[in-house]
Amino acid sequence: MIDLDALLASFPRRVALFPLRAVVLFPGALLPLHIFEPRYRTMVADALAGDGLIAMALLKPCTADEYDTAPPFHETVCLGRVVRHEPLPDGRSNIALFGLAAGLARAVEDDRPYRTVELAPRVDPSVPDAGTFRARLERAFARTLPGAGTLDDLRARLEGLVGADRLPTALVNNCAFAAGLLPLDKLRLLEEPDPGRRLDLLLESLERDWQWN
Repeated sequence: MIDLDALLASFPRRVALFPLRAVVLFPGALLPLHIFEPRYRTMVADALAGDGLIAMALLKPCTADEYDTAPPFHETVCLGRVVRHEPLPDGRSNIALFGLAAGLARAVEDDRPYRTVELAPRVDPSVPDAGTFRARLERAFARTLPGAGTLDDLRARLEGLVGADRLPTALVNNCAFAAGLLPLDKLRLLEEPDPGRRLDLLLESLERDWQWN
């Protein structure tokens, strides 16, 4: 298990930024990525040579020139750590990034080929995994992860990764990560610091999409 408290005590500080058009990572979720652009190959190599940290950001609409030089991004990001790395013969690689904490990122000048940010992570408050929260979580799980076994199965898989105190929040976040929502809707969920309110917003979004369809 990652000692998140010790890790976050070293922030704010600079980390690499990986902006994508349609991906919003959440703390406690695992994101597989295929790395092929030369600048992001360098980013992964640098991360692996250090502490493995990369901040995932949602890319803002931009021109091709902006994307190639300084991709604009939404400032609420998710700090992640590379937990798996599969190098491929031609320099590409497959990685898995495990979400650690949401936070606010500010772009800084750097001579690296990828964007670098000053990141101030956020520690979400804990919530009790019981009562009405549990019932609402069961509803969200049934709508977002119907093929992932039971909620207790997910709970067992996550507990050894995030710890008991952060487990309820990680369960909400995995539902949000898997939900079939628009990226901006997911970003709004990530921006919400209270896990109970985040769960309510997720259920509202799922219900709204169901009625629309």
